[in-house]
Amino acid sequence: MTGIPQRINVNRIYLDLKNPRHVPYTNQAEAIEYLCQKEQVYALAKNIAENGLNQLELFALIPLPGTKKITSHTSFTVAEGNRRMCALKLLNDPDLAPAKYRKDFERLAADIQMPSEIWGVIYENEAAVDPWLETIHNGPQGGIGRRPWNAEQRTRHFGDRKNLASQKLLDYAQDNGMITAEERKKKLTTVQRYIGNQHMKEVIGIDMTASGGLSRNRPVEEFNSVLNRFMRDVVGKKVHSRTNFDDIRDYSRELAVSSGVSHKRVPSASLSLSTGKSRRKKPKEPQKPKAIAYEQAVASELARIGSYKLERLYYSICELDLTKHTLLLAVGLWAFLETLTARCGRRPDQAFPDYLDKNRLTNLGFVSREDKGAITEALKRVSAYGNTTKHHDRAAFFNSEQLANDVDTLREVLLKLLGTV
Repeated sequence: MTGIPQRINVNRIYLDLKNPRHVPYTNQAEAIEYLCQKEQVYALAKNIAENGLNQLELFALIPLPGTKKITSHTSFTVAEGNRRMCALKLLNDPDLAPAKYRKDFERLAADIQMPSEIWGVIYENEAAVDPWLETIHNGPQGGIGRRPWNAEQRTRHFGDRKNLASQKLLDYAQDNGMITAEERKKKLTTVQRYIGNQHMKEVIGIDMTASGGLSRNRPVEEFNSVLNRFMRDVVGKKVHSRTNFDDIRDYSRELAVSSGVSHKRVPSASLSLSTGKSRRKKPKEPQKPKAIAYEQAVASELARIGSYKLERLYYSICELDLTKHTLLLAVGLWAFLETLTARCGRRPDQAFPDYLDKNRLTNLGFVSREDKGAITEALKRVSAYGNTTKHHDRAAFFNSEQLANDVDTLREVLLKLLGTV
């Protein structure tokens, strides 16, 4: 179905031989060689090997010419993500790499298990995907396309140490009315260039060595006075990023005289604790779990006992989107525990919370009252989730966070049960 993300096997996907990054090629090997030599695919593959595929970027795929109907056997060409797909293919099969890069890719792939499927959005043809490619690759386009972060925005997000001090100083100046949000735009590098000079740090009273981060070692009134004068000169473009060391030194001497500051110094005080309006940081809401955590230890035990049903149930429980498929997962988890406890000897007329009573939990090694209580409550909830969702004509379980937490609570129980099979 066009436009909806789908899981596609990597072996059914081919690189675009007419990609704008290179001249047209006649086969996959030529495209791979070019991408390795000219488009830094090895560096990209190394990042994928260490961190996985970027989940913020999907692949755009087009069915091969002549395709009449999309089926589970349809093959595709990459319309967006050619470099990523090349890197993924070489990690899955280093023999596809050009000879001079093969050993490098073999080393990368030695200790990792790359996904055999990716999320891709299928488009009918090139015309259907072109508007989105233009949005991504053709610059800002007056706000339509992707706008890169400027220096201040990068520092705000990533905490770039080079610009962090100037970022904090501008924050302080804005909080204290020395510069407006509009005036400070594109001033980060200028401020950084000046306060990176030791003469300027001395005149303003900036201390970058204190454990609290950016601090002042002048009395607050003098610090504010000289900083305000500096900020007005920044806004008025009396100071700019093209000045050299001598210019900055001369300006710092002029600033000291014009501001009328003394030589008095005080113990370093963090700017975040100095007078002025405090900038309240909003607490960041924790990200909700998107899937039930996949535990390799559980998967290995399932493979050992050889129950295909349990393996498939566990795979589905961990693979499905937790928030989109909460109802299915509630029923799936119920079925998984029903099946597992049956393999362990539970009677057909016995519910799995009753089978895993406190005595059995003690025998499995859970001795504290708190552990047994938490496990028992989680088992009861999972049982209730599944039964209600399966049987009631309206009621169902929708709390994905609780479901994920209950699975986490039961992790050790699952391992103990699997160990007895």
